[in-house]
Amino acid sequence: MIKDQNVEDSQPSIKLSVLIVSYNSGKTIQVCIESLMEGISSISSEIIIIDNNSTDDTANILKAMETQHDQLSLVLNNTNRGFAAGNNQALDQAHGDYILVLNPDTITQAGVVSGLISELEKNERMGMVAPQLQFPDGRIQKTCRRLPTHMDVIYHSLGLTQLFPASSRFNAWKMGDFDHRSTRQVDQPAGAALMIKGSLFRELKGFDQNFPMFFNDVDLCKRIKDAGYEIWYMPDYHITHVGGASVKQVKLKMVLSSHVSFFRYFEKHFTRLHHQPLNFLVGALLYLSLIPRIFVIALFRGRQSSSRDTL
Repeated sequence: MIKDQNVEDSQPSIKLSVLIVSYNSGKTIQVCIESLMEGISSISSEIIIIDNNSTDDTANILKAMETQHDQLSLVLNNTNRGFAAGNNQALDQAHGDYILVLNPDTITQAGVVSGLISELEKNERMGMVAPQLQFPDGRIQKTCRRLPTHMDVIYHSLGLTQLFPASSRFNAWKMGDFDHRSTRQVDQPAGAALMIKGSLFRELKGFDQNFPMFFNDVDLCKRIKDAGYEIWYMPDYHITHVGGASVKQVKLKMVLSSHVSFFRYFEKHFTRLHHQPLNFLVGALLYLSLIPRIFVIALFRGRQSSSRDTL
């Protein structure tokens, strides 16, 4: 028994666990991991990758990289479990004092990861920190948000958000009044790159899987703040977010999932009796706003089909 304890004590501690959930990420995943490994070479770390049943060459790329790097651990799911469940699956295997949730379409610059860890170590009230995300050409991605309220949905539905994009009132949720150039506390940075204290993330049991793809990061940030911790945006640290630079075809099921998750967020966090009429109103507005979006998607698909027919 004493021998076993000594063996356990001799195991090196892990300071950082990086969680990556991939799906058809063949074009970006290798660069993502290579840049990450260079950036964390001086940190005791592990990289846990959950692949959600990719149909491209992602799995083959990851299998080859796993054989070359001892710190990389790969799990190949036979179904697409979604972002929240995939990250929780990785969290169950993570041993790090700090957790970096990272998208597979990111490129990590040197010093960013260690810098974010040092920021968390400075202040026990900090629960999460996030870097500035940039497009590949260096432009800033304006990704921080305030936690959404009923009025944010109402303002958007009335067109006031679009009329006053820089307003701290009418575009409060998307922080139209913030240029993303200064360090500050925020409610919710983008989920593409989040550094979280491991003990806190485990205490909160990771992401809520009732939000499989969308609003799981919003919900997590809400729970972190409700637990009394601060969330900070750190623009001195940059990560390139390739996915934010590309225009991708909008899929109907993703639009539907986003709206449903938005409504679930209000149902979960606004539970008092006087919230219920506003929840109903917001739900109606969200579902009504689906009509033009569905029409646009159908029109786009129709044009694509016509274009193929003429080839």
